[in-house]
Amino acid sequence: MESVSKKLSGCYRRVLIFLLAVVAVSLIAGGLAYWHFGGTEGFRYWMAERALNGVENHLKSKNRPDGISEKQVVAGFANIREKIQQRQVDLASLHAVLKSYQTTFHTTKPSTPEIQAFFGEIEKTILKDMTTKE
Repeated sequence: MESVSKKLSGCYRRVLIFLLAVVAVSLIAGGLAYWHFGGTEGFRYWMAERALNGVENHLKSKNRPDGISEKQVVAGFANIREKIQQRQVDLASLHAVLKSYQTTFHTTKPSTPEIQAFFGEIEKTILKDMTTKE
């Protein structure tokens, strides 16, 4: 009877050490990711860029109207992508614009004027540069 309790206590000890090692590795990986993305703020901008990439890929591959070339699509997203990297975008407005695109054009193909209006709405999410003097 005594040997069974010793075996169980040894098993619990090994499981506990394994769980602590997994938790420690997870915390270290999470800390490195948090540092790499620039904290909570950086993670939000990274997610915004990923969402923008998804909408761009959807527009290029499936929903591009005949009146807009692929180069125009890439150029339309290039400026906003640069501003996201510089953190000069209103993320709430950008989220609303991307969400409206996804809900409206998920299954239907947009027209050329609708895509031009979409690009105009994306450009409106760019924050004005406060450092330049007029």
